[in-house]
Order: sequence, then C-alpha cells, then structure tokens
Amino acid sequence: MEPQGSLLRVLKNRNFLALWIGQIISQFGDRLAQMALIGLYLKQTAGISLSHSVPVMRNLFFFSTLPILLFSPLAGVYVDRWSRKKTLIAADLLRAGLILLIPLLAGYTDGMWSIYGVIFLVFTVTCFFSPAKSAIIPNLVKKRELLAANSLSNITRLIAMIGGVTAGGIIVAWTGTKMSFYLDSLSFLLSGVAILAIRIKEDPPPEESKVGIGRVAKELVAGLNFIRKKKRVKFVATSLFILMGASGIGYLLVTVFVTKALNLGTIGLSVLATFLGIGMLAGSLIYGHFGEQIEREKVIVGGTLVCGVCAVLLGGSKSLFLLSLGVSIIGFIASPIMIAAYTLTQELTPDRIRGRVFSALEVIINSSFLFFIWVAGVLGAWLPIQSIFYLTGVGLLVYGSKTLVLRYTKE
Repeated sequence: MEPQGSLLRVLKNRNFLALWIGQIISQFGDRLAQMALIGLYLKQTAGISLSHSVPVMRNLFFFSTLPILLFSPLAGVYVDRWSRKKTLIAADLLRAGLILLIPLLAGYTDGMWSIYGVIFLVFTVTCFFSPAKSAIIPNLVKKRELLAANSLSNITRLIAMIGGVTAGGIIVAWTGTKMSFYLDSLSFLLSGVAILAIRIKEDPPPEESKVGIGRVAKELVAGLNFIRKKKRVKFVATSLFILMGASGIGYLLVTVFVTKALNLGTIGLSVLATFLGIGMLAGSLIYGHFGEQIEREKVIVGGTLVCGVCAVLLGGSKSLFLLSLGVSIIGFIASPIMIAAYTLTQELTPDRIRGRVFSALEVIINSSFLFFIWVAGVLGAWLPIQSIFYLTGVGLLVYGSKTLVLRYTKE
C-alpha cells in the first residue's frame, strides 16, 4: 500500500501545481482589492460616527455575498455540464475586466452604489469559479492525496491573505486605492494563464445535458437532497452554517472596530489580517501533515468549541495586540475545520453531482454569512461590539456542546 499523499508529493502533480499557482496569484490580488474597498469605505464614512458607519461596511459585504446565494445553485448544475477547466479560465478573464471598472466608477461617480453593482457582478462570476475549482481537484489528484490537496488550496488562500492584506494596506495608505484594483485585475489574467497549463481529459457532457430550466431545477433539488439525506454531509452543512454565521458577525464588527474605533485605518486592518493569516497557515500546515490520524467530524466539533471560547475572549479585547492574538488562534483552528469539512464532502460525493453539491454548500454557508452580516449591522447600531462578541461565542459553545453530547456519547 502506498503512503498517504503529503504536501510536497501533491505539488509534484503538474496539473494541481498549475491550479495552485494560479490561485496564489489571483487570491493575492483579491486581498489587494479588498483593502482598496476598505479604503473607499473609510473615505465615504469620514466624519461619520462608528454606529452609522457599520451599515456602509455591511453593504459591501452584503453585495459580495448576495450573488452566491442567488446564483450558486444554477452555477453548480452547469459546472457539472461544462468543462471545469474552461469555466475556471472564463471566470478569471471576466473578473479581470470587471475589476477595472471599479477605479473608473470611483473617479467619476459619487457614492458607493455603482461600485456595489460591480462587486455584485464580480461575485456572480465567482459563483461559477468556486464550485468548478472544488469539483476539479479530485480530477487532478488521487483520492489518497485529497487531504493534502485541500490543505494546499487552503494554504494558497492564507499566503494570499498574509501577503495581499499587508501589501494592500500599505499601497492604499501610500498611493490610494487605484493601484490595488489594477493589480487585482492583472492577477486574474495571470491566474487564467496558469490554469490554461492544466492538461486533463474531461468527459464530454451527456446528450441529455442540453435541457431546459425544468431539468436544471430538478437536478439542483437532487443536489440539495443529497446533502439532506447523507447524514455526514448534512452534519458538515449544518456546522458550516453555524460557523459562517459567526464569521460574518466577527468579520464585520472587527473591521469596523479596528478601522474606526481604534482609528488605525487600513494599516491596522493589515496587521490584524496578517496575524489571522499566520494562524490559519500554521493550522493548515499542521493539519495537512497530521490530519489523516484524526476523524474529520471530531475536528469540526472540537474546533467549533475552541472558536466559541475565542469569540468570548475577543469580546474583552480592546487593543490591536489582544485582537491580533485572538484572531490568530481562531485562524489556527478554523483552517483544519474547513479542510476537514471539504475533504469529507469530496470523499462522500459522487463525481457526477459534485459540482451541484458544492454549490448547494456555497448557498447554505453564504446565506448564513449574508444573514448574520445583516444582523450584525443592525445590532452594531445599538449594542456595544463587545456584547455581540459575547453572544456569538456563547452560541458557538452551545452548538458545539450539544453536537458533542449527541454524537459522541453514543460511541
């Protein structure tokens, strides 16, 4: 029997390597653009109170998440019918063009609503990219290498987070927002070129793939039913719904608190995001190496409990140092949770419906993110940010404890 796939071994796979390099480039650019959007937010809310600035940040997150909720189901159905490689390349090229519109609109229009529209379109295209990327990984690597491949995919995002937010914060502070958007557009173009180097033989779509909206809806329901009926996949979906809700609350409130309450702007946010990325990178590396020895479900439940404790501790943090320490621990725990959840889903899902299942997961977790961002925006206008963190932490602890009792007292 051959040994389990390691991080270094899976990088020797030239097809996966091409996908991995492309994602490092594009996700680095994404973080640059994210910091540029924060810069636009600070410009729009200059002189506005902390409570009144929360809805503006909420809108940025809202319009980047709403397309995923609306279009991911349809995207997943078509990802299973189209060439996944061509879908990835087309999505990168479309996003490269759309990102260039943001600095143009920011220079010639007042307010943020036209920019919200472009953000909506960018993430609509991302609805097709994300399930295609998750669905193609098992086509590029052997089954025993899935955990390592998913760990490296997560590491890609984390390297981009650390480098992108650090560079983006500095670029926005020194030169303004335009350069970050230009670099993000270039990164999507380079990512498409990297994915072009993938050489795999994809099965042609079956004849019955050319069907109307009725068949599409039927297949979408089949993907959702798979999650509902497959007990372990349903557990993954429920856990990610809870965790992404907590993530939405934390992401919004920490961003507003650091940039506005502490008055640290994009530089302060860069520091915080760097600590988060370092924690997530360490968690991915360690779990990628030792993760096969731990049951996937136990990683998710245990990680949820630790995140609950950290959220409570964040409620008492009033300095950048304490916030950075707290989010680095959360990052260290969150990475193994996501890797375990996606690996388990890939292992349990047949190839023919994998795109639909991952799109359904995207809808589930992003509906949670969207809903709880809106809740945080409402609560943040009349409750102290610290109190909302306490409530979030208690919620995670209750869910994790309940799941632990129900699942593992039966063993």
